[in-house]
Amino acid sequence: MSNKRRVRKRKKTSTGKIYVAVIMLFMIGVMTFQMVNLYRKNQEYKKTEDMLEAQVEEAKQKQEQLKQEEEYVGSDEYIEKEASEKLGLTHDNWIIFKEKEN
Repeated sequence: MSNKRRVRKRKKTSTGKIYVAVIMLFMIGVMTFQMVNLYRKNQEYKKTEDMLEAQVEEAKQKQEQLKQEEEYVGSDEYIEKEASEKLGLTHDNWIIFKEKEN
């Protein structure tokens, strides 16, 4: 009888090892799948980050351009230009030439 008991225990242990191996393979497969998904998401996030950094740089350039334009609009040169073009105003020492119409 003791031989039969030993044989049965060995079979159960062997079956248990197979179950553990199958479960481990399944877990490795799931983890590999998750790692691939995370890698893809990371690549997408890097692309998005690069795009957003480019937009930030573009916005900074636009901001600098607007600051320069604001300074120009506040200058006397701009005010004189607009007054002469839109309102026809001139300085006292300016000579105005008009074209003759044929």
